[in-house]
Amino acid sequence: MALRLLPCRAVVARSTGSISNITNLTCASAPLRRSFITLPSSEPQRLTATRTLPYPAEPLYDLIADVDSYSSFVPYCSRSRVTRWTDPDSTGRRYPTLADLHVGWGGFDEVFTSHLRCVPGESVEAVSGETAPGGTGPDASAVFRSLVTRWSVRSIAGPPTPRTEVHLAINFQFTNPLYGAVSAAVSDRIAGMMIEAFEKRALEKLGSQRRL
Repeated sequence: MALRLLPCRAVVARSTGSISNITNLTCASAPLRRSFITLPSSEPQRLTATRTLPYPAEPLYDLIADVDSYSSFVPYCSRSRVTRWTDPDSTGRRYPTLADLHVGWGGFDEVFTSHLRCVPGESVEAVSGETAPGGTGPDASAVFRSLVTRWSVRSIAGPPTPRTEVHLAINFQFTNPLYGAVSAAVSDRIAGMMIEAFEKRALEKLGSQRRL
C-alpha cells in the first residue's frame, strides 16, 4: 500500500469533531516517508452505525455490492476499482472479490487492496492489511495495521412499507499512534458519515421504489 504523510509545520488545535478543524495543520508539498523511529502500534478500535431505511433489502444490498461506485458517495474515497470477480452464479451474476480503494484526508493518501467477501442479499465485507488473506504482517509505510469494513442488511417485517436495517461495522488498528492523533477529528465520526452518505445514495437511486 502506498502512503504519503506530509511534514507538518503547525500543531492541530483540539478537535471538536469536525473535519474542518484539520485546516489548522499546514503541510509542506514534499512527501515525507515514515522515519526510522517506530512508535508502539495503537490498540484495535471498532466503530458502528445503524440506520433503518424505507426500502426493500435487495436493492440496498445491490448498492453496497457495487464497489466500483464507492468513489461516487463514500466519504474520502477518491477512486474505487474492482480487480477480481467471482464466477457467474446460476442467475449470471458476479460478485467482487478484490478491489483497490484510494482513500485520503489531511496528509494521508493511501491505496487499500481489499479482499471482499460477499454473502448475496446479506453482507459485504472488505478486509485489508495483515488480516487479509495472504497477509504477512504490518507494512511499515501503511496507515493501518488492519482494516475490516462490514456492511449488512436485514429485512424488517411489517406494514405499511418495506423497511431494512442497514448496519456498518469498522474494525481497525493504526500502525502508529501518531496517525490516530492526527486523524482523530475524522476517525471517530467516519462510520456515521459513511452510513449517512449511503442513505443519501439510496434516496438518489431508489427514491421512486420506496413503496414497492
